[in-house]
Amino acid sequence: MKRFFSILVLSLLAMTAPFAHAKTEKGQNDFFVIYGKIIDTDTRSPLYFASINLDGTNIANVTNSEGFFSLKLPLNISGERTVTTSYLGYLSTTLKVSDFSGSSDSKPLIISMKAVPLSLDPATIRGYDARALFYEAYSNIKHNYPQKDVGMTAFYREMVKKGSSRYLSLNEAIIDIEKAAYDDFFSMDKAAVYKGRGSINYNSSDTLFIHYQGGIMSALYVDLVKRPFAGVYFESIDYYYNFKMGQSTIIDDKFFYVVEFDQKTKDPDASILYRGRIFIESESLAIGRIEFAMNVEGRKDAGSIFVPKKPANLRVDVEQATYIVNFKEYDDLWYYDYARLEVKFSTRRKRAIFRNYYSVLSEMAVTDHKVEGFKIDPEKRIRYKDVLSERVKDFQDDGFWEHYNIIEPDASIDAIIRRIIRQLNRREKN
Repeated sequence: MKRFFSILVLSLLAMTAPFAHAKTEKGQNDFFVIYGKIIDTDTRSPLYFASINLDGTNIANVTNSEGFFSLKLPLNISGERTVTTSYLGYLSTTLKVSDFSGSSDSKPLIISMKAVPLSLDPATIRGYDARALFYEAYSNIKHNYPQKDVGMTAFYREMVKKGSSRYLSLNEAIIDIEKAAYDDFFSMDKAAVYKGRGSINYNSSDTLFIHYQGGIMSALYVDLVKRPFAGVYFESIDYYYNFKMGQSTIIDDKFFYVVEFDQKTKDPDASILYRGRIFIESESLAIGRIEFAMNVEGRKDAGSIFVPKKPANLRVDVEQATYIVNFKEYDDLWYYDYARLEVKFSTRRKRAIFRNYYSVLSEMAVTDHKVEGFKIDPEKRIRYKDVLSERVKDFQDDGFWEHYNIIEPDASIDAIIRRIIRQLNRREKN
């Protein structure tokens, strides 16, 4: 259970050698940046994972857990061009680029979004309490999810950032996945890297070397439909968690109930568990999306969960740990489709005055389902303890990426996939 419990493992090691800079931008003067923060109009709470897009282009991004975003735009973009923000269950908002004039990292433009009032046939709304709905959704897994192994191709990226803007490492890869059947709790998902590339941007002033361990497998472990639910075995859920109904919403023209969960006790001596929301499709009762966060706030013991190895004189405090997993329906079955993991933490050496702040972000998006019988070669299989940044050079193939020849950490994962879709399609035909 401990492997799932953290869903992300870092190692912080004292730096023993300098690393070469790896340039990740084409230049320093061919773009400008706009900044914003998206909030709920009524509650004023931030909307995380909201989408932002420069209309008519593939320039896009999503908000972080505080609702903040930045968007890099070419210098020749007119101030009359429009930027659209969208979020599940909310009315989209459109603004002009000129509306962001004067915005900055410390002074973002505040964008309020209004929740969409739902107008539904009352006959489609069932009378559920949250706990009953949760258990009925999980009892329907055998009907709503694949009951045999499925092969998948996915695009994966991970990044480690210091402060608000400095990227320390960036890695991208095309991943083959052997997704285990949902009727077999003990079968494990498997993955292998097909192509990969990365860069490291440390310099002599850095005093920590940050390993992101098991990122690819962590992106699969957040599948709470397949894995033990939120850190506990299914039989123990009622002992650890409370449930309540949240505000229902519309996703892809389907009506979803929302069940919110949180651990029953926040006792500082209790295990650190999770809180979140489960989106349950009203007709099939399939789980289409889960957003959750670890209750690390104020817990001094959270650092040991995520960082098993660090210098003795270094204190690590986890500020935030958020996760999202999304499923998509094909031919009446729901498949793992997208995952995002983000952890923010700070470090301070003994007797030091100031802290350093870091964030680790990874995303995986499925691009294709393979034929039955797809198997991962055991010799190529990625293990949970593997560090992609240490192995990515083994999968380097500059010719594969073609015109997408620069890692762009601020581009949305959908935009990147659109850029390499020709290479992916060509591979599938071979």
